[in-house]
Amino acid sequence: MLGKLPGMPPETTTAAIANAAPATTRLMPVQHRAASINAASFNDAERTVEVVWTTGANVRRYDYMSGQSYDESLVVEAAAIDMTRLNSGRAPVLNTHASYDLQAQIGCVERAWVDDQGQGRAILKLSGRAELAGLVQDIKDGIVSNISVGYSVQRYEVTAAANRTDGGTVPLYRAVAWQPAEISFVPVPADAQSGTRNQPSQPCEFIGQTAQILKEQSMPPVETPAVATPATVTPAVATPVAAATPVVDTRAADIVALCTRHNAPQLAEQLIRANHTVDQARAAILEHRAAVDAAAGGHLNTTVQTVRDEGQTRAAGIENAFLSRMTSAVALDDNGRRFRGMSLLEIGRDFVEARGVQTRGMEKMQLAAAILTRAGQLGTSDFPSILANVANKRLRMAYMENQGSYAIWARRAPNAPDFKSINVTQLSGAPDLLQTNEAGEFKYGTMTDSGETYKVITYGRIVSLTRQAIINDDLRAFDRLIGAYGMAARRLENRLVYSQLTANAALADTGNLFNATAVTTAGGHANLGSGAGSALQLTSLTTARTAMRVQKGLQGEELNIVPSYLIVPAALEQTSYQLTSNQYVPLASANINEFRQGGRTALTPVVESVLDANSATAWYLASDSGQVDTVEYCYLDGAEGPVIESEMGFEVDGMSWRCRLDFAAKAIDFRGLYKSNGA
Repeated sequence: MLGKLPGMPPETTTAAIANAAPATTRLMPVQHRAASINAASFNDAERTVEVVWTTGANVRRYDYMSGQSYDESLVVEAAAIDMTRLNSGRAPVLNTHASYDLQAQIGCVERAWVDDQGQGRAILKLSGRAELAGLVQDIKDGIVSNISVGYSVQRYEVTAAANRTDGGTVPLYRAVAWQPAEISFVPVPADAQSGTRNQPSQPCEFIGQTAQILKEQSMPPVETPAVATPATVTPAVATPVAAATPVVDTRAADIVALCTRHNAPQLAEQLIRANHTVDQARAAILEHRAAVDAAAGGHLNTTVQTVRDEGQTRAAGIENAFLSRMTSAVALDDNGRRFRGMSLLEIGRDFVEARGVQTRGMEKMQLAAAILTRAGQLGTSDFPSILANVANKRLRMAYMENQGSYAIWARRAPNAPDFKSINVTQLSGAPDLLQTNEAGEFKYGTMTDSGETYKVITYGRIVSLTRQAIINDDLRAFDRLIGAYGMAARRLENRLVYSQLTANAALADTGNLFNATAVTTAGGHANLGSGAGSALQLTSLTTARTAMRVQKGLQGEELNIVPSYLIVPAALEQTSYQLTSNQYVPLASANINEFRQGGRTALTPVVESVLDANSATAWYLASDSGQVDTVEYCYLDGAEGPVIESEMGFEVDGMSWRCRLDFAAKAIDFRGLYKSNGA
């Protein structure tokens, strides 16, 4: 006896097709077939690849509802295939048939057709999203090479197994009207034995070879017993026999649905053939998902998304638009591009109206006041905060663009935690080791210390942006003023550091930073050259280097300090370059210059115009601050560089910004420094 057709009632068999009705209709879910990809056809520029999505060959399928196998054949002809969806430009290319998540769509079908060899072909265009770059590269390299097409069948021509002439032993379902819906990249193509998937069903018409259905055999009539005389006998009526209700086993369908929903379709056939119950199938699927998650590095069903509201996005776009107008160093991004071409007043109107403030009918002065002070949802406008952020960023950019020359040779100390005095302690070298006597007795030694003290000082000014400036859209003037404060802060730092050299103030030992007194005398530093021989030249450099070499530590220990930097005013710039150039060619061995770049005591020239106001002839040598302390500088903790603070003006009709710099500089030790007066 041949098997039943899928979906037919139990009493109807494939043997009855010879006398079948013209057509029967039932719902059929979307089905999948394995297909092939031509990796060599990948187009880098267009991100496209050509695939063969069907050849129409027979595929053995299994109907879990009836428990019977059948062969499915697809007719690959233009008249049989409805390619409307594939050629609409909206047919998706999916990741493993995941049709319930937009993130699973990795492309679309550009074009589909049937070639001369009876094959369905298509051009797939892949997405350019950054998170898909790895997958696209694997497709290009041929690592991901399996695809599967999802399709629905509208009409089958059914041939019973007994009527087949191709040697088939199961019924043949020939799809003569069908529609492909999507193409998916998959790690393993859909198993031909896996049958249909649990997806939205479509009506499908089954057409047999001829035209009658076997009717159910009528029930035998119920005999009516003889009726006795009314006085003595009650007629007995036989109880009708109820028709047997067919029992439908939904276990297989339920297991297939569970496996599909939890992305484990490959488990369905195994669980069904093992005669698992639905509850046992659930447990097996849960174990499978746990193993997959563990292999991938953890539980993957929980995701965290960081989002921000529209107000934050708008504010960030306005900041980007302002900064891009102020300086070409900031590129206009997509968020800021929507404010391109808008005046400062128009941007402010857009911002406050987004906060629910009606500005229609306002005069320009009223609108400017509303932008700066009109209450929003929190009782104050956020627009001044945007301007303050822009001012801080522009100030920082101008500050970083103008590096002071002091940073080349001076040492940056750790940030000061507060405005209290900073004590810098210096320790001498360890005492010399002494020879021990025969008994092994060791003598105690001591270390000498010294120190300098300084503290952070606050510097600042106030700048304002008036309502008139907003109305006039004078953002460029605002940028120049803010940028000028950034450069002014850097100039102030420069002057404060170099003032440690030019002021020649006394150190903690009561001696001036630079003096010619011998170090054996209290306050003597022996680091000052003067007279005609002190002009910047090879001989005076040699004298200065020697003086630094023979400096002693706090306990008289040898330090052998080497100069690293030649600090000169602008008037001596050319001379300093000549003395430190590696292009210097001596005419005699006596003229060899070891201060040149590449020499044994090479010097890096540092030219600073601040020094010219003090002396156009004086020059300095400084050692590397890592070898010995020279001059150090520091900022207040949390305020490294200039900082802008804003407030609504009362005396000024607009906004005021206060530029503040907390900075300090101090000469710590004389041993790493040398000054030559040059005359």
